[in-house]
Amino acid sequence: MILTITMENVLTNPSSRANRHLGPSLLLVAIIYILLVIAGIFTGVLLAPRSAFPMPFQPVQNAVTYFSLYSKAARWASLIEFASAIPLGIFTVTVVSRLRFLGVRATGELIALYGGITASAMLIVSALCSWSLSTPGITDLPGAVRSLQILGFAAGGPGFVVPFGLLLAGVSITSGFYRLLPRWLVILGIFLAIASELAIFSLVTWKAAFFLPIGRFVSFIWLIGVGIAMPAVRKSSTGTE
Repeated sequence: MILTITMENVLTNPSSRANRHLGPSLLLVAIIYILLVIAGIFTGVLLAPRSAFPMPFQPVQNAVTYFSLYSKAARWASLIEFASAIPLGIFTVTVVSRLRFLGVRATGELIALYGGITASAMLIVSALCSWSLSTPGITDLPGAVRSLQILGFAAGGPGFVVPFGLLLAGVSITSGFYRLLPRWLVILGIFLAIASELAIFSLVTWKAAFFLPIGRFVSFIWLIGVGIAMPAVRKSSTGTE
């Protein structure tokens, strides 16, 4: 009897749920993404010495030695990096969907969508490059090792951070205009977006690599903040009916 009354109430009064956004929890998806990123870092540290990890500007023999000795570390790290791209993509489409639900009609939401999906795709490219470097026999081809190493670093470095900055900027600026997020969170997002865009200069000078961890790791605070503060209930103040 109670169930029948409840169903009738939902069917006859759709406004009881029409004002609430239906979708994944932004906070939960953000936490899953962050935990996977952290897990990937710890996996590499536990399975291989951090000091042994080769950088692209070092001799190729360093990379050949590393992936010969620690292919297991590279394989697991690539799996986790690939997995982290999924919640990031879900976060992107969910936050854009919520902005639209809350009445946002601006280019910023589409910029955020483009940036987040591109960043997620770059993580996948980076992960697949790392996985390729863990396959048997690849270290017999130093040229292939160098190419995959550089491509993986570029995709997971500026290739990820720069478009991720567009996600930060698109969500923060539009949320600021529509007053959907606290002022401090909007300012933080814009600051991180600027730092992320400056990371593009790491393609011409290693000094600009300073901006890569800012855009990649400090943004955890922003993701959690958006997950908590972004409204899920539509109100008249958002400009919707």
